[in-house]
Amino acid sequence: MAIASFGLHKRGFLAPTYEEILDSVEDDLMQRFGTDIVLTSNSNFGIIARLIAWRETLLIQELQKTYYSAYISTATESSLDRIGANLDLPRKVATPSFANIQIVTDDEYLIQAGEQFETDDGVVFDLIKDVTTAKDSNGQYIGVGVVQSVETGDFNNVLPNTITIVSNPDEDIISVTNPQKAAGGQDDEDDSTYRARLIMENVAKPGPSTAGIKSALMNLPGVRQVNIIENPFADADQYGNPPYSVHVFCLGGKEDDIASCLADKVAAGISLTGSKEVQAKDATGEVKKINFDYATDKPIYARVKIRTTDEWNADDGADYVKQEIADYINSLLMDGTVYLTKIYPSIYSIEGVGEALVEIGTDPEHLADKDIHTQPFEAVSCDTRNIEVVVNGI
Repeated sequence: MAIASFGLHKRGFLAPTYEEILDSVEDDLMQRFGTDIVLTSNSNFGIIARLIAWRETLLIQELQKTYYSAYISTATESSLDRIGANLDLPRKVATPSFANIQIVTDDEYLIQAGEQFETDDGVVFDLIKDVTTAKDSNGQYIGVGVVQSVETGDFNNVLPNTITIVSNPDEDIISVTNPQKAAGGQDDEDDSTYRARLIMENVAKPGPSTAGIKSALMNLPGVRQVNIIENPFADADQYGNPPYSVHVFCLGGKEDDIASCLADKVAAGISLTGSKEVQAKDATGEVKKINFDYATDKPIYARVKIRTTDEWNADDGADYVKQEIADYINSLLMDGTVYLTKIYPSIYSIEGVGEALVEIGTDPEHLADKDIHTQPFEAVSCDTRNIEVVVNGI
């Protein structure tokens, strides 16, 4: 039989299956060589028919990819990058993290740019500019400098007071630390995240509206999530926000970048609130006081007890389980809920899992089979190291 529909259609691009193409090729061969030819898979005609059908299938699949590459919802990889370029919204690339460090020395001392400091986990940072320590009001010699992570990626956004090691020990340096969390590090943006940002850009162009402010902030390097709480009433709201205020929460990103973005996008008369206070210039050069907050990180812990079947991968099965759970939790937005029941399908999709029992919580010592609710300013996260897998523990 002939292929009824192929190519562009009023409902989109229609692509026949391999079986449909093979039927069509076999029909053509019988029309030309007679209906008594042998078309089994091990016959000459059968082999030729399958070669032709397979090559046509590959060609049609490439045509289908070309068609779908023109749309944000279906484009992937470089095609999605080209759509983003048309919108002047490039994909975020992996960037290093930055942090302010405080160095204490015995006496006035010069620490030269390039000096390296690191965390206990081995995340290394380079000092960007020379730092000279000076005596403070307490008689200590202290200097403040900016460091940049040697590697790129989100894992470089280390917690406060974790950059405490001088990579090349110096007896003149008494101590070093980072009073605040490192920021700005990000991974290469994957297709799904980039696609969501492009769609947001179309729906809400950066501007003074709530959606527009969120869209503009999401385009900043290192910013992974944004949530905005508005209080349009004459009294403080349930979160303590003052009357007629807007409270912006960002997950990731650098203070100066966020403040500059808010200075440009927030409409006149809007009262921003938040514990972070940064002076930033708007597009006209006017200096504004900008307030906002970083989202509160809410680590999630999990314990999974599994009864396995013969198909279970003893070497990597537990790692697969951990990764599936971590991916689900890390995909959630602020003010979302960690639903326990949504964890089970991804676990049961792993080959070799017969039965599973999952417990989650914010304290590794107190886990339960209950959902976890979050506040609008909380961002849940889960490291695979926070997950315990007990094989055949049911």
